[in-house]
Amino acid sequence: MLKKQSKIDGRFLVVAALLGYFGLLYLANFFVPYHKFWRKLGVPAVKSPFIDLAAVLGAFDCDRLTGEVSLTNNSCFTQIAYPSSWSSLTWLGLEQRDTIFLGVFFALIFYVITLIIIGRLNYQEAIVYALILCSPPVMLLVERGNVDIVIYSWLGVALMIIKNSRALIFRLCAYLLIFFWGVVKLFPIFGLAVILKEKRNLFLFLSAIFTTAFITYFLASIGEIKTISSIHDGRIWYSFGYKVLFGAVKYILSKLTSGETDLKNTIIYMMYIIMILFTMSILTRVLLSKFKIFKEWLSSDFVSTDSDKSLDKSRYIDYFRLAAAIHLGNFLVIGMLYDYKLTFLIFALPQILDWIKQENQLSLPSSMALVAMVTTFYASPFLYPWLVDEMINWLLAANLLYMAILSMPEWLKSLVHRRLSGKFSV
Repeated sequence: MLKKQSKIDGRFLVVAALLGYFGLLYLANFFVPYHKFWRKLGVPAVKSPFIDLAAVLGAFDCDRLTGEVSLTNNSCFTQIAYPSSWSSLTWLGLEQRDTIFLGVFFALIFYVITLIIIGRLNYQEAIVYALILCSPPVMLLVERGNVDIVIYSWLGVALMIIKNSRALIFRLCAYLLIFFWGVVKLFPIFGLAVILKEKRNLFLFLSAIFTTAFITYFLASIGEIKTISSIHDGRIWYSFGYKVLFGAVKYILSKLTSGETDLKNTIIYMMYIIMILFTMSILTRVLLSKFKIFKEWLSSDFVSTDSDKSLDKSRYIDYFRLAAAIHLGNFLVIGMLYDYKLTFLIFALPQILDWIKQENQLSLPSSMALVAMVTTFYASPFLYPWLVDEMINWLLAANLLYMAILSMPEWLKSLVHRRLSGKFSV
């Protein structure tokens, strides 16, 4: 069905779905406050619009009023748990009174960039994108006006440059853009996985430069970064990452061992533990099966002799690498983040859908990833406290890692093959 072309561009259906969604919010506001109705749709909206953006702009106002000179331990920015280097953006002249205008503007840019990135769609693909763009995590990002919506848009611009430019100088500008946002908010640095696009020697050279520069910045800012990372409310709901499931298990065990839990809650907590153990057993089985396939692949045609059939030449491979790297970096390294950061997985959708249509060795993993993505975009707000979304996120992360390995450049596959083929021979 995904292969079938439609007479009209499916993006019109996506736009219609978005207009219908916001139109429903507008109409509902005549009967109840819109933010309360929005909560019914799974978005934990608040009365004040774009509160994350308002907090950042308020920090700019604070910086101008206090006249801070140092970029270290600037009290205006520690209040919003952002690096003090953000004070260098005060010169832009943005103020808290610009919140509504900028919030709407950033949201429009976000949707425009997304519609350009995804390209022409058929009706079935349009349904997938409509479901994702109208999902609670994406709408939470829009509702809060979080700076991640700006980062997403700039990363989208970088991806378009990387995909469409043959000149190295333009791609270098795109890599610098990704690096800049990595310095500004750390997690985008994982997106530099797109440098795998380059030939081996250039990849190694650029990787060395960016790694050295980022480590230098990281070490210079380690004090602030530790302070920021320590400001954490221990949330479980509406979050993803490896720490979430472990935090949930710790919480449940503490309740069971406290002796303060009644019989009903004890049974519920035991059910949670059983569900978690069951899911982890499924994850282990999936990983073992993937490992078996990987061993077979490693011993046979892991390295493609036909460059035209190489997964490295896939149409949207740069989009997929950036999205997968950011998601895996967030999931496995940072470990606990609000679900609105799932929005960056949208970049992976064009390639995932393309692999499904091609019916190659990544078609089945891509289908599984697509189902997991759509499910987890809706699971967190509606299935709490069953932790189903976190279990799905573990399976999704494992699947993305597997897909990323099989779509590595051939030179990197050759290196892996030489190092591991003897150890994993079958």
